Amino acid sequence: MTCKQANDISIIDFLFTLGVEPKKIVGNNHWYLSPLREEKMPSFKVDSNINRWYDHGLGIGGKLVDLGIRFFEIDIAEFLTKIESWHFSKSFSFQKPEKIIEPVIKKIKALENKALAEYLETRAIPLQLASVYCQEIYYCMNGKNYFGISFKNDSGGHEIRSKYFKGCLGQKSISSSIVNINQPVILFEGFVDFLTVCKHGGVNSNSNWIVLNSVNQVNQAIEVLMRLNLNTVETYFDNDEAGKKCFLTVKNLFTNVTDHSHSYQKFKDINEMETHKSGIKAKRIEIGERCI
Repeated sequence: MTCKQANDISIIDFLFTLGVEPKKIVGNNHWYLSPLREEKMPSFKVDSNINRWYDHGLGIGGKLVDLGIRFFEIDIAEFLTKIESWHFSKSFSFQKPEKIIEPVIKKIKALENKALAEYLETRAIPLQLASVYCQEIYYCMNGKNYFGISFKNDSGGHEIRSKYFKGCLGQKSISSSIVNINQPVILFEGFVDFLTVCKHGGVNSNSNWIVLNSVNQVNQAIEVLMRLNLNTVETYFDNDEAGKKCFLTVKNLFTNVTDHSHSYQKFKDINEMETHKSGIKAKRIEIGERCI
């Protein structure tokens, strides 16, 4: 069996064969307790439309072969031999969509949509503050219309958030503002955490900041820091395996790094602590996490 043949097998059916079943299904997205680590809340997603997986806790994803070699801790050749012996039937084979229609941006305007304002309330972020850094975006994909909060990244892409979606429209990249090379640079995983710190004055118009928009973008942020010879760094990363790994990557490269995660150590991230303090109990139900 070749890698291409293996990657054409449905990841959902592969997991089912392993005895791993989804905890919830929303549209094309199947959410699981990660088969690669221990967790209590499902953060491992399989998109059945494109047959790809993504582990939010580890910040990694890919095709079926990528998953198989990690799950069994073997090399590619060993995995291909193993999966070939399972004799998947043709009915298990993933069929690619005949045509993928690229999303089309219809409109971008000032942030004022009532539904988006209500979403921000569930994250304890004032609309007035979010409006300084974000806009609302309307786009069409596969014949359906969507809208969300847009946070522009440095490559011209849009990091999108709404009650029902978390992802990227366009090219994935960091978002940054470096205005004073004599000041520390503050690093965030996502822009909701960034807005949370802004809310309390931890970031202002004179601050240097970089939002990774994904822990996978940490090397891009490091390139910016090294190019500008910036060594004083502050981080607000998540209190999970991926966030800790991201912090250590930064800490090992720069001379003066401050980790703020201890201030919200009982929570996944600083925004979760903020919503807790605000008495907000609404359940986060963002789905997605993909570039479209």
